[in-house]
Amino acid sequence: MSHDRFARQPDLFAAQTDLFDGRSNAIDEEPPPEDFIQRIRDELNTTLALVQAAESFPWPDASRTLLTEMRFKSIAGWLPAAEADTLRAAFSAEMARLYAADAA
Repeated sequence: MSHDRFARQPDLFAAQTDLFDGRSNAIDEEPPPEDFIQRIRDELNTTLALVQAAESFPWPDASRTLLTEMRFKSIAGWLPAAEADTLRAAFSAEMARLYAADAA
């Protein structure tokens, strides 16, 4: 076994201060095409309209509800920050309303 191989391998236990710094290498390198951003925007607005019109959760079970929440919050990250924050806040408010209605 060569010591050179070990010298090239990064330290797996070293501090990784940039691991959660909010930047994504894939996203930061090149902006996605505008048609992709528009599809994301359309999906988020459609989902938001769905929950705004609902009196109870529009999904068949808790797992689907949770997955929809996670997806909404995640893909909003492709939009400009202010737009993403506005959509996430509106969605969270509607979900809180539906959770309250479900608990009543």
